Amino acid sequence: MKEINKLLLLLLFLNGVTPFFLRCLAQESDSTEVLKQSSDTTYLPSRGNHVFTSISNVDDPFVSTKFHLGFGIAEMVETEIPITIGEFNRTIKFEPDIFYSTGGVEFQYAIRNWAAVNIKAFGLARLGNNFLSFASEGVSAASSFNIGWLFRIAENEDLMFSASISLNTTDLTFIDIFGGADTTITQIDTIINKQIVTDYQSLTTQTDLRFAVRFSDVFGLVTKLSGGFGEFYAAENQSQFQYNFGLALSIDLRNWIHIPFGVGLGGTLISNDWRFNDAKPPVFSGNINIAFYNRNDFTIGIENFLQFIEPQEYEQTFKFIYSRIYISYYF
Repeated sequence: MKEINKLLLLLLFLNGVTPFFLRCLAQESDSTEVLKQSSDTTYLPSRGNHVFTSISNVDDPFVSTKFHLGFGIAEMVETEIPITIGEFNRTIKFEPDIFYSTGGVEFQYAIRNWAAVNIKAFGLARLGNNFLSFASEGVSAASSFNIGWLFRIAENEDLMFSASISLNTTDLTFIDIFGGADTTITQIDTIINKQIVTDYQSLTTQTDLRFAVRFSDVFGLVTKLSGGFGEFYAAENQSQFQYNFGLALSIDLRNWIHIPFGVGLGGTLISNDWRFNDAKPPVFSGNINIAFYNRNDFTIGIENFLQFIEPQEYEQTFKFIYSRIYISYYF
């Protein structure tokens, strides 16, 4: 009888404990599945399976937390500049050896899933490595600080539409031994009497409309339209309206030929460029960006673009080739 009672107690125990363990195993299985799904979540700017790759000056519309760091160089190509030698009344043409060095950092923090604060800092220096290059184009340096807000307006599985408002302050220094539109090399005492160093402080407010759309898992489009008002870094240093428009075709090669790269092809149109204090508007550029990204949170890319600038003092267009490398981390 005791053995039968023990057996009954064992059956009752197993009857109570077995469902408990089954529930625990089920919960563990569910937790594992949730963890697996979570690891597949991407923080990169994406819609569906398409990860967007954009270009410089065409910021994406995604409200996310990210850190961006970039460095670049640029040089003038295939450009002849006329120089007049005053004492001999002769004009010669030469190709200046001008190059730029640039660097910038950006941090964006999503305080809500529909709003983010954004901070940017940027620096640039322009130099020539011989006297004629220095004499014709001088030296310029610039630093910029920008703070703003990004707000999501609308989204669905294929598109994202956002707007931003920002305040930008820029300090620029131009050193021009010709003192403006004069392109004549004169005696050193005449040069000394000229004002060859000019400083500008620019403060502008800007509003952007940003749009991204996925056509398929391979192709997408990113566009940006912005307008602002503030002090314009030009000879008059006056306040006026400024604009910027750009678009980029995004190609996700992971969904095409199964390699973790994205390509951005596009161009921009801006009303002025701080690399020259007298550039005629607008300034055009054509860009190609090739970016590698891991599964969900990191991108490293190399971008090249050709920019066309027409200074007021020359009846010709300057061409610059830019190359930059950048990293972006999303979290």
